[in-house]
Amino acid sequence: MIDDRLLEHWQRERASREQARAALPASWRDDSRRQMHEVRETYIEAMLQMNASSRVVAIGEDDR
Repeated sequence: MIDDRLLEHWQRERASREQARAALPASWRDDSRRQMHEVRETYIEAMLQMNASSRVVAIGEDDR
């Protein structure tokens, strides 16, 4: 039996990374240097982290 509880999360994360890659300037995407690959992936992860930390969490009820 395969546990697929994280499949939807993984698919969303992968789609977010693909969208971030597509938003990079063409000069970054087309640069084949190994170091540039590392720069791109680091930049993408930083952007995703920044977006995740800026999400607003709504509190449904305040019981004060």
